Amino acid sequence: MRNNCILRTKLIAFQPFKTTLMFAFLAGFIFFFFAIFLVIAILYLVNLQNTLKAASPENRKMPPANVWLLLIPLFNIYWMFVVVKRISETIAAEYQSKGQALSNAKPTYNVGMAMAVLSVISSLISIVTSPNRMKETEMAMQGVVVESQSSGLQMVSGLISLVVLVLWIVHWVQTAGYKNKMKMLPNNKGNDSQIFQGM
Repeated sequence: MRNNCILRTKLIAFQPFKTTLMFAFLAGFIFFFFAIFLVIAILYLVNLQNTLKAASPENRKMPPANVWLLLIPLFNIYWMFVVVKRISETIAAEYQSKGQALSNAKPTYNVGMAMAVLSVISSLISIVTSPNRMKETEMAMQGVVVESQSSGLQMVSGLISLVVLVLWIVHWVQTAGYKNKMKMLPNNKGNDSQIFQGM
């Protein structure tokens, strides 16, 4: 009996340490993936900047450096719409000024806008479901299994996020493609950013 009491006491004392260890592991996991995401995001922004720089200065609808405002949390939700529109207008203006035909009157616009709109929807769903998710995570840390109250919305948000990821990649490829094509237009010397030059 005494041994059982001692064992129970040790298990109770170990519980806070176990919880702290799990939180530390979770924090490290989140930080690792955030660092990877940040590097990829920077490469994407360099591509957008270079796409604007590939156009003649008089055809740029926004300063190339302004794409870095997308790194500002919350503000980037609005700014993404601006960047998508301005890049599309820049490409169209560059082609028009060089007398070159475009197969799409608004290049990269539809994919970029779809990505921006779906990102907002996914963010709103995440905000709505976050209190329940935090509560469920806290209870799971304590070893309590509870039925998710917002699993349907979370599944929808996950699917939308997957679509956003695909659109993001497509938008990246499209803008990179037009960047390279604009460099080949008449009287265009090309103006790549000095950061990650050649990407």
